[in-house]
Amino acid sequence: MPNKMTTRRKSELSLWLVAIVWGTGFVGTKFAMDAGLSPSCVLMLRFGVATLTLWIIFRKHIRATLDRIHVKSGIFVGVFLFLGFMLQTIGMKYTTPANNAFITATNVVMVPFLWWFLIKKRPGWQTFLSTFLCFVGVAILSVDFSGGFSVSPGDLLTLLSAFFYAAQIVLTGRLVLSLDATTLLFLQLGTTTVLSAVSFLLFDHDFSSLLSLSGIAAVVYMGIFCTCLCYFWQTHAQQYVPPAETSVILACESLFGTLYSILLGYDPLSVNIVLGGLIIFVAVLLPDLLTRKHPPVQEQEASAEAAGEP
Repeated sequence: MPNKMTTRRKSELSLWLVAIVWGTGFVGTKFAMDAGLSPSCVLMLRFGVATLTLWIIFRKHIRATLDRIHVKSGIFVGVFLFLGFMLQTIGMKYTTPANNAFITATNVVMVPFLWWFLIKKRPGWQTFLSTFLCFVGVAILSVDFSGGFSVSPGDLLTLLSAFFYAAQIVLTGRLVLSLDATTLLFLQLGTTTVLSAVSFLLFDHDFSSLLSLSGIAAVVYMGIFCTCLCYFWQTHAQQYVPPAETSVILACESLFGTLYSILLGYDPLSVNIVLGGLIIFVAVLLPDLLTRKHPPVQEQEASAEAAGEP
């Protein structure tokens, strides 16, 4: 039991590190696109670097574990990962890094519902309360009330991307229980790289942007740290941390992303950001806090049984 608990805590710490590093990815993406790189170019290079890095380090292990079920599963989940990143990156063109970061965090309240759909277990009342608060926060953060009711197209695209991120978290959480985490990750990254390259060749094909050294530097950083390293930590941590708790921790990337964005001057510190951000942050943490304070009956019975209580 102590060893299992220690592994769980280490996995949770890994997820917190992922959230901290992912926060820099919002600013990195904005910086790369400001340097002239298109969304599909950013993703093609970012995931290409990540896939290549993972292959160089783990190629022997990947070759030894690669089989048909890994390929089918990895490609399937990789499509969700690609759609999440593509919509989020396009959305970044039409909104700010802070909005992009906070709205992406709404995937935390989608995960329990998708998990419910997958394993047929209804979420608790805490989840429904969290969902309501989360969308109140999104409205305060992203709706421009000064000129009537209007929402940025970038905010809507980011909200849709959050759904695909939630699906990727849930599917990964289910698959890593029976498949090799590293090989599954490699195939997800590879699928996203290929789909991003196809998108670039079909719709952008502007190779002149590849001459931007500052943009390439930002993409390489995101490829190695925000993608390869972070997704490696996430995928392996999900072997020990349930999807709902994983999404709670990872959603805190929005807090770090907004902090970096304000510090670097991309976003001003406004009342909307503070109020909307705080509401979303509370909504993100609320289910976990309430569950720990009032654990489900099954967990209470299991704890009593483990302690030898009648």
